[in-house]
Amino acid sequence: MDKSSDYGSMKYPETPINLPDNELKPEYGSDVMADVISDMGFKHIFVLPGSSYRGLHDSLINHRRNQNPEMIMCDHESIVVAMAHGYAKASESAAACVIHDLVGLMCASVSVFDAWVDRVPVVIFGGSGPQDPSRRRPIDWTHTASMQCDLVKPFTKWSMDPVTLQSAIDTMLKANKIAKSKPQAPTYVSLDLGLQEDPLPENLIIPDASFNCYQAPGPISANIEAIEEAARMLIAAENPLIVGGRFGRETQTSEILIELVEISGSNYVEDRAVVCMPTFHPQNLNGDPKIRETADLILAIDCVDTTTAAGAHNKDLRGRPGQKIIEMTLENLITSSWSNAGGPQAAVDLQIDCDPTYGIKQLISAIKNQLSNNPATIKVIEDRKVSISKRHKILRQEQKEKWNDTWDSEPISTGRLTFELYEAVKNKDWVLPVRNHRSFPEGLWNFSKSGQYLGADGGGGVGYGPAAAVGAALAYREQGKLPIAIMGDGDFQMGSGAIWTAVHYKIPVLIAINNNNSWGNDEFHQRNIAKKRNRPVENAWIGQRMAEPATDYATMVRSYGGWSEGPISNPRDLSKVFKEAVEQLEMGNVAVVDVRTML
Repeated sequence: MDKSSDYGSMKYPETPINLPDNELKPEYGSDVMADVISDMGFKHIFVLPGSSYRGLHDSLINHRRNQNPEMIMCDHESIVVAMAHGYAKASESAAACVIHDLVGLMCASVSVFDAWVDRVPVVIFGGSGPQDPSRRRPIDWTHTASMQCDLVKPFTKWSMDPVTLQSAIDTMLKANKIAKSKPQAPTYVSLDLGLQEDPLPENLIIPDASFNCYQAPGPISANIEAIEEAARMLIAAENPLIVGGRFGRETQTSEILIELVEISGSNYVEDRAVVCMPTFHPQNLNGDPKIRETADLILAIDCVDTTTAAGAHNKDLRGRPGQKIIEMTLENLITSSWSNAGGPQAAVDLQIDCDPTYGIKQLISAIKNQLSNNPATIKVIEDRKVSISKRHKILRQEQKEKWNDTWDSEPISTGRLTFELYEAVKNKDWVLPVRNHRSFPEGLWNFSKSGQYLGADGGGGVGYGPAAAVGAALAYREQGKLPIAIMGDGDFQMGSGAIWTAVHYKIPVLIAINNNNSWGNDEFHQRNIAKKRNRPVENAWIGQRMAEPATDYATMVRSYGGWSEGPISNPRDLSKVFKEAVEQLEMGNVAVVDVRTML
């Protein structure tokens, strides 16, 4: 074998060979770029190879020795960013990734948009250039643009195309700070290939990334007068409702949110695709179809779209008679003139712009002060809590009984799938980084606290699931938690290449495929439009069903090196198969179970 291709072992961990024992000093621009990435604290960097950052790639391996950050390779740019997205949410910190110039950034753009809508701090570095025309190969003319960052500028918090090595270093540090500063969101910096490959210039200043000027600021507090008014409104309300939003992916949320819900005697529901409160907390009415309409006060905290949180789209867009809305969020500080994400202007009566966690603490303090020496109001609140608790018990029983008629059905109901999977992991230190949201059955999976579910994709980009689950699982591997994911077959198929990354880098994860052999969400749309037009509903499957042949997901997963079973069609087989899958997970393996479900 030629010496140049004698790579040694290609197994994980990927360890560079034939390097000197002593620590290398930076020689090239990309060496300094790699050092800055390390100094910013990134343990991993998600990548797909591309010639436009060949200098940085070399520096990460042969200068940084593939340590801090460790390179995590994926097989598609959308997977790269989605994996960083999942890792950032699970680690509650910023994540870094590198994307190949224009074509790579185009492929990644849907995942960048997802992270933008989901308000997740992903720092994206992109190879570019060379901007000097005299240094371009023929293909480089196709792969360069005057402003590469314009591709994602509408859905990043900040982006820049620096033209000198000094400005590149300064820009990288600034991008990291901006991404981590709340409201958080992705940032993008292109790194010119010429700057990567040039020797270091004289008088280059390499700032210390630990300096305060490069750190995210502390939380933004609420206006004191607004907090006092919110406390008065909650105390005076007869049927208050609190809606918790995406801060439910933070582990600290449930403790303070429970205190707020209890001290105010409020009903509680979750915003779309999030879990902030314990499922069986007596004031948790998530899934109640009427509470949003009957509440006389709604406090929406860190919600993606306050109008949706209030269940007030269309006919109630301008508000409901006798109902007040308080909005506590940072969303108003990160508006976009390009995207309509976030919904219309809600009928808000009191707007409080602040860090939601900090604002809740302020609000709790204000309520306590206003309730002191007020035993009559405290009794009203305690009586209301008793009433809410009774409603909670009835609701949870109804949610369980909903699945009785289809419990033993073939194909398998999503309720049975969810119940059996939860039974297999309920006594473990589990987390659910990904799940279906529209088809997820409320009340069958017992969430005990926030941070156990990381929320949806953000922008609705299909293919997010596998990559986000694997990215989150990498963070959970470091935390000693067992990641469990539930996703549709279309989502899994579009992002299945993430399974290779999980197997290669020994990232344990368990995925249950909710496989209805259809682009189910869209088939429902076709059924509904056919009914409205009085046309045959039985044709809704055409252009929707993935059948004849059905994809053999178990074989696909095994080809990547993972453990897999399925398709499972008999619900009585689920318990045994999920038990085996959990055993594989605990041994550090990748396990995927294909479950045939009804639409």
